[in-house]
Order: sequence, then C-alpha cells, then structure tokens
Amino acid sequence: MDWSKLRVMIREFITPGLKKRIDIHETRYREAHDGYGEAWITLDGKKIFGGGYYHWYMNELPENITLLELHHGYHEDFYKTHIRNDDVKTIMNMGLHETSHITENLRNYINTPFSEIMSSNNPIYKAFGIIDRRLGRRRFEKIVLNEDEHQLVKIFYELRKEQFDR
Repeated sequence: MDWSKLRVMIREFITPGLKKRIDIHETRYREAHDGYGEAWITLDGKKIFGGGYYHWYMNELPENITLLELHHGYHEDFYKTHIRNDDVKTIMNMGLHETSHITENLRNYINTPFSEIMSSNNPIYKAFGIIDRRLGRRRFEKIVLNEDEHQLVKIFYELRKEQFDR
C-alpha cells in the first residue's frame, strides 16, 4: 500500500475532534544515494515526533546494547504490538526510530484488533490507540500511564483528556 492511501486510512481512525490538529507525513530524499527519508507526526503544524534512517544512524545507542540487529534497527520487536525485548523498549522510549518503525507499525495498526492495540506496549500503537475514534470515555478513564511512558503517548493522552473534559 502506498503512503498516501495509508495516511488516509490512519486519519480515518483519529477521533473527529483531533483530526484537523494531527497529521502524519513521510518523505524520501530523492537526491540521497539510497533514497531513504523520514516519517513524522505534527500537532497543529509543529513536529512532535519523528524518525528516519539518518536520525537512527546519527544517534548513539546505549553502550549496553550489543545485538547487531538492534544497531541496524530491524529487530522484529520494533514492529510488534507487544515488545518483549527490553533493549527495543529502551530504544523506542528514547525516541529513536527508523522510518520503517513508524510506517510499518502504522500499516499494521489498521489491521490490528482494537483490544490488542489498547493492551500494547509499543508506543506507536499505544499513542494512536489513545486518539482512535473507537476509544470511549469509560475505557479512556481506565488508562494509567507510567512515568517513563513515551513522549508521544503522553502528548496524545493529554489531547484526548482535554477532549473528554469539555
């Protein structure tokens, strides 16, 4: 599925009160020798979250991470609703994301049962689950965030909370 169709499908899941405020983007750097790019999310036109091939490789991973597949960003847990690998959890909570971490998780999101999304520990699934139109007030009020929760999850939680408080 190409990016424009995916973007439209993801935006259909966003609750109507936030649909005009939140947007998702992807670009490819055609002049780059490898054609890699980045993906990002904006709130009211300002970038609040993103990642890309060059962001991934320009940042240092913590020294205790030794698996080569983690250094290349292709460990299978980056793309699952339930992350089991502690190093992958650490990397994602640090805000380090390769382009495919964002785009593939969004592709998978549209076909994932909502109950699985709401129990996810993957910050991309969890954040979009919070702003999903299928999330009602009673289920929202049962959500408890941890102190070390991913920044995107916290931002989307506060946005949704504002909506329910109106």
